[in-house]
Amino acid sequence: MTKQSMKALYQEAFGGPEVLQIRDLPIPEPKENEVLIKVEAAHMGNGDQVARTGNSPWPLMKIPAKIMMGFFKPKLKVPGGEFSGTVTRVGSNVSKYKVGDRVFGFTDMQFGAHAQFVCLPETAPIGLLDDTVSFETAAAIGGSNAQTAMHFVRTADIKSGDQVLINGASGGIGRVATQLAKAKGAIVTGTCSAQNSELVLALGADEVIDYRKTDFTQQGKKYDVIIDCAGFLPWHKVEPVLTPKGKHLLAMFGFSHLWKQRQTKGKGGKQQLCVLAPSSPDKLEEIGKRLADGSLKPIISHRFSMDKAIDAAWAYENKRREGCIVLLPQEWNGQ
Repeated sequence: MTKQSMKALYQEAFGGPEVLQIRDLPIPEPKENEVLIKVEAAHMGNGDQVARTGNSPWPLMKIPAKIMMGFFKPKLKVPGGEFSGTVTRVGSNVSKYKVGDRVFGFTDMQFGAHAQFVCLPETAPIGLLDDTVSFETAAAIGGSNAQTAMHFVRTADIKSGDQVLINGASGGIGRVATQLAKAKGAIVTGTCSAQNSELVLALGADEVIDYRKTDFTQQGKKYDVIIDCAGFLPWHKVEPVLTPKGKHLLAMFGFSHLWKQRQTKGKGGKQQLCVLAPSSPDKLEEIGKRLADGSLKPIISHRFSMDKAIDAAWAYENKRREGCIVLLPQEWNGQ
C-alpha cells in the first residue's frame, strides 16, 4: 500500500533560506505512544533560524547545538518547532489525547512542524486548545517562547507597582513577557527598535526605549526587574540601574554571568539570574487559558501559505516583520 504524502519544508544542508526546499514526504506513522497531528498553523521564529543555520548565537550552546543538530549537515531535515493543529491519529498506548483534539505547543528538539503533519510522543510539550482560540493565535504565541516568558515572570516574582524593563520586548519571548508583567500590575518599559515601538505599546508597555538611540543603563532610572531577552548584558552595566533587591534575568548567558549568579543569588541584595525554562503542563494550561480569555495575545505580522514557506524564511531572515510570522501548511496558493 502506497503511503500518503504531505508537503514539508526540507533542508539537506545548513545555511540561509536558499538551502530550503518544499518536498513531498510520506505522512509519518504514529508509534504506540505517539500522536499524529495535522498542522494548521506554525510559527517561524529564532529557533527555526538556528536549526537552519546549525549555529547557535549562544556561546554555551554552540557545541551542544552541533551535537543535537549535526556538525556538517542537518540530522533533522524538516524545521519547525511551535505549532497548532488537530490530532488525526493516536497510538495504541496513548491515553492523553483523542482523534479530533485541538492542540498547540512545540516539538522541542525534534522540530518537524513546518509540514502538513507532525508525529510526536504524547509526553511532548503540547496541550489542549480551547475551541474559541484560532489555530493562528495559538501557533503565533509560541509554545516555547510563551513558557520561557512565563518562567521569567514567575522567577522574578513580579508584583503590582514593580518597575520592570523588558530588553528585547518586540521579540518572541519579550512580547509575552510584556503582557504577563502588565497583567501582574507592573510598570513596564520595553526596549526595541523604533519600527516596533507601536507594537510594544499595543502589548501594554508603559514606555518604549529605542535601543539604537538610547542606552537604558545611562538614563538614571532604576528597575526592580530587568528581563533580558536580547541577551548578554554585562553585570557592571546592569547593576547600577537595579533597585537594592533588583533582579537581572537572562535568557542567554555566558560563563561570566553564571559566575556573577553564584556571587549574588540568595544574598538578599541585587541578583543576576541565568534562567533555564523547563517545559511543564501547567504552563501550557495557563497559556491556553489566557489565550481563551484574551489576556494574552500575539501580534501577527505576516501569514504565508505552504507554497510560500521559503518566502517566510526570507522575511524572517531580512527582519521584514513587526510581530509573528505564521506558516499555514494546509493552504496552497501556488499554481
